[in-house]
Amino acid sequence: MTDPLTISVVIPVYNGEHFLAEAIRSVLEQTLLPDEIIVVDDGSTDGTAQVVDDLRSHAIVPISYHYQPNQGPSAARNRGIQQAHGELLAFLDADDLWPPAKLALQIAQLVAVPEAQGAWGKLQLIGSEKLPRIFKDEPFHGPNVGSFLLRRTAFDLIGLFDEDLRYAEDLDWYLRAKEHGLLFVMHPDVVLWYRYHGDNLWLGKPQPARSTLFAVKRLLDRRRASVKGG
Repeated sequence: MTDPLTISVVIPVYNGEHFLAEAIRSVLEQTLLPDEIIVVDDGSTDGTAQVVDDLRSHAIVPISYHYQPNQGPSAARNRGIQQAHGELLAFLDADDLWPPAKLALQIAQLVAVPEAQGAWGKLQLIGSEKLPRIFKDEPFHGPNVGSFLLRRTAFDLIGLFDEDLRYAEDLDWYLRAKEHGLLFVMHPDVVLWYRYHGDNLWLGKPQPARSTLFAVKRLLDRRRASVKGG
């Protein structure tokens, strides 16, 4: 028997008091509980800190809270990685949710394929009270970091999220990982409920679309430089 893999969950949040408690509860209701939850408050001015304090006083999983001046989601995730103790890292945005079996499904994938650096499932758009909470469209594989479970060694190999990017930072990281030949196990299970509420950072907005194109352009530029250098 080998020792079980330890899991750290990183939740970046900025003024997320409205949804944060439900996000954390979706972690605490996992069929396989993580070893710790790390909330990184990226300069909130609302009641985010109180939400965390109320939950961690009786949570069955240790919850730590870290505040920093607003620097964007990449910096918040990176802070969480640096604070984490787990061999496996999972990320959940404060306005999204996990289905109850997310961690159990994905750790099974990584145990079955030990050479893989991450497991990648599908995400499902859902509504909210502004837009009725119904499943919207078909589940799909998208490079949203919330749909991955990653080995810490993946970040040792690729580096952290690019803090110059406030949008598409997970796409940029994924493209860098694929360039380096990292293996990800893709599976058909829904592991992220992405909540569409009209105030999302990227969904349907022009700046995130430009950032996505920028991340792809960076990939092409690296490939061109590699060809010229080779």
